[in-house]
Amino acid sequence: SMSVLLSKFQDLPVLLTQGQSLVAVEAPLTERNRILQFLRQIAQERQLPLFFWNQGYSKLQQVVIANSPTPRIEFSSTEIEILPTSNSGLHWLLENDRPGIFVFEGMLLPNDVTGTFSQSQVALLANLAYQLALSTRKQVLVCLDGYVDLPLELVPLIPVLVDRLPETGAVQLLCSQFCTARLPDVNSNELRFLVQASLGLPLGELEMVLQRAIGLADTAGKLAAAVLQYKKTKLRGQGVEFISEPDVSAAGGLDLLDAMLDRAAALLRPEAGEHNLRFPKGYILWDPPGTGKSLSAKLAAKKMGVPMVACDWGGLRGASAHESRQNLRQFLQFCDSQGDSGLVVYFDDFDKGFAGFDSDSDGGISRQLAGKLLTWMQEHTSKVLVLATVNRLEFLPPELIRRFDDIVFVDLPHAGARYEIFKLHLAKYFPDLELSEKDWWRLLRESHLLTPAEIGNMVRKTAEEAFYRHTKCYQPEEVSGKALDVTVRDFIEQRYLFTPSTIRDEDKIIDIRNKATYARPATSPDRSRWAREPQPLFGAPSSQ
Repeated sequence: SMSVLLSKFQDLPVLLTQGQSLVAVEAPLTERNRILQFLRQIAQERQLPLFFWNQGYSKLQQVVIANSPTPRIEFSSTEIEILPTSNSGLHWLLENDRPGIFVFEGMLLPNDVTGTFSQSQVALLANLAYQLALSTRKQVLVCLDGYVDLPLELVPLIPVLVDRLPETGAVQLLCSQFCTARLPDVNSNELRFLVQASLGLPLGELEMVLQRAIGLADTAGKLAAAVLQYKKTKLRGQGVEFISEPDVSAAGGLDLLDAMLDRAAALLRPEAGEHNLRFPKGYILWDPPGTGKSLSAKLAAKKMGVPMVACDWGGLRGASAHESRQNLRQFLQFCDSQGDSGLVVYFDDFDKGFAGFDSDSDGGISRQLAGKLLTWMQEHTSKVLVLATVNRLEFLPPELIRRFDDIVFVDLPHAGARYEIFKLHLAKYFPDLELSEKDWWRLLRESHLLTPAEIGNMVRKTAEEAFYRHTKCYQPEEVSGKALDVTVRDFIEQRYLFTPSTIRDEDKIIDIRNKATYARPATSPDRSRWAREPQPLFGAPSSQ
């Protein structure tokens, strides 16, 4: 992993050679040893000692590399005592001329309450930047932190180097070396699954996870499963759900959206680049609630054979502006780390995170986060398809809407689409059920106000009721393997036990549908045999 690290930090020696004596390095806590090993090489070349300090130590620690088969960091306390308060290490450095490379961790955190740097913190860092640059005492300060967000005054004085998440090649090298040492008979297919599961983790962290998992996993498959489970748990802690293999087969009645997703899946192929075709940035799915948007996102990931991350845009907001920016930065870095293998990012209720976007009620955090997302959507080259669902399109900033390739309106399903949705759900609970044409006309007529989610619930509840009747009528040994007995009347009874959302929120849904002309439809017009119910010769026509 050292060669990988060197290529990542190639700017650092160049900066130091140019006389830069104060730099900030943004890296997760798990990468401390990798970075210290790298800095130890620089220190040896310059014939300088390497020191480390954070608030967990009462004394300055000298860093030495232990002579063992694998390089290991060892700390030995020097005679210099530093009281563990936030800036005392920096104060000591300002007043002492001992030569060395000093790595101070956790020095660039803003005030917990205000979320900004105090005046004394800014002054101290500015004094160090000038004094270290002018002095001849051979001192270099490296400020190491998980997220660096400097105040504007310090940006010209302190360059920031980011330890980005590793690319696929670096992960492959580490996994390959680990398997060679611990699982020698791993095949190329198993290695590919392990690499895929490992993408998005920093190298130092991945090494720790592999070392921890190998005690319980005796095959590469189990090792990949353990790494994947770790990654899912970690992302869940950040409010992101990672779905490695979506468990859907179809979303009924959305044929035009399906065709768009098929085209996106084709553009995932590397040959698309030969024709100067780019992978789409994303689509906005606009609709009343419950019309199958999340199912469509899962289907997109399934069609492309890529994982999906479901993220609540509002959930990325932290307790402060600093934390919010850090959450978004880490999330977007994770998305980019998937490289060319592809990823579907699903933002549910995207519009809710932008309510009051134009006001300063939240200190402008919404505007800052939207700006960062806008820049990323404009510039990122990784094959990430963003699917954002909205109910109120007007809440989104116009410049953000423009970054998406298309707005797709997912309307309430027409009769032909409802027939497809019913068939999908009936196959799950009643595989042998045959309905007559008359029964189908009645079921489709009675469900004309329902969303796909409500149709699914209606069929499920009918199945639950039928199973309950079974348990009352038969002995336990007779229930097993026996088909559930239902008629169209049972479905219609369940239909009238709830009020459809189209009636509950009629004003909102009419308002959404009236504006739908701005978007592309997700479903083609109904040309099925259910498009128009046969009318009796006399009598009022029935509504659909």
